[in-house]
Amino acid sequence: MRAETLVATHTNTDFDAFAAMLAARRLYPGAIVCLAGSLNRNVREFYRLHADELDFVVDASRLELDAVRRLIVVETVHASRLGELEPVALDSAVDKVVFDHHAADRPEWAPPENVIVSEDGALTTTLVGVLAEREVAVSPLEATVFALGIHEDTGSLTHATTTQRDAEALGWCLRHGAEQELLSRFLHTPLGEAERELLSALLDSLEAHEAAGVEVLVATAAAREYVEGVSNLAHKLVDVTDCAGLVVLVEMDGRIFAVTRSRVPELDAAALAAVLGGGGHAQAASAIYRGALDEAHRLVVDRLEEAVRQPARARDVMSRPARTISPDETVSRAMVACQRFGQSGILVAAGDELAGAVSREDLDKAISHGLSHAPVRGIMSSRVATCAEETPLSELQRLLASGDDRV
Repeated sequence: MRAETLVATHTNTDFDAFAAMLAARRLYPGAIVCLAGSLNRNVREFYRLHADELDFVVDASRLELDAVRRLIVVETVHASRLGELEPVALDSAVDKVVFDHHAADRPEWAPPENVIVSEDGALTTTLVGVLAEREVAVSPLEATVFALGIHEDTGSLTHATTTQRDAEALGWCLRHGAEQELLSRFLHTPLGEAERELLSALLDSLEAHEAAGVEVLVATAAAREYVEGVSNLAHKLVDVTDCAGLVVLVEMDGRIFAVTRSRVPELDAAALAAVLGGGGHAQAASAIYRGALDEAHRLVVDRLEEAVRQPARARDVMSRPARTISPDETVSRAMVACQRFGQSGILVAAGDELAGAVSREDLDKAISHGLSHAPVRGIMSSRVATCAEETPLSELQRLLASGDDRV
């Protein structure tokens, strides 16, 4: 089969990548969507169910790749992740256009003016935005795929990288006929027996490692046979452990399938995957490593520090100098001090000993009840935690979440 324009994405295709390909096809009439690698199980099952309506989706093995004149790549900037289409991406005679999100690197194999990188939580959101702006008509099936892509890559709008545009794009999909029944069915696929066994083995193998104040869990397992959905198992592990970072290493078919996840801005999942020759985004990435499981484990653990960005610390966000008032100071004077220094509250100290803190909100309430001349000791909170200037911001958040009113 001959096609001059192809739309392609990375191997181990998830719903965001699959949906982005379908959306990009609408922007390039006549383009063929090309599958150059395996699909995640839920994507494959959806595709098989609707193959008749998706007859423009073709496996790379059916195409005459030397006939390609333009390649549209979505959801990756790495030619090495394109499987059979890597030579096409590296062919200087082929025009290339790249769409990605949260990508730190820019591909050398595509002209800079043809590389579009967004900060949307899902790449599908970016392309849906273009479709909406151009008022391009889409089918209810396409709208459903787009919605699946947005849901999957944003954790149904719960991930930290989710933007307002993601929510608006999801609404657009629903207005264009996205089927809620299909969303529920393919976003929550049950685990098969082999997957359950592998998940159990991964849970049993969990190790905690710390890098620059960030805890990263590492799980390893060897599967007797090929098991699909390692990325789905990684999601399950994140849900079960509530971890900040995760590395899953599974040995199958003589290769190591690696999946990395990050839930904090300090940890770069793509940098973790890059240790094993892979790539992805700061929140989610993957790699296929040709080597031994213990070697892959050692490489990841030894180079965890490289994947951690310098975290924000207490000194970066604290008010300085630390201003205090006496417990005997009046409510009205405490309010004046807060207003003068532009603070939402002020510390209360008896000499050199910290006694508590009082917020402007509590001061306002006291004043409204005619207690302007009362001492602040009567309304202050004694729940105040302390920390060092170098304490990571994540630890400050934990202290506040534990019930301490101020740090």
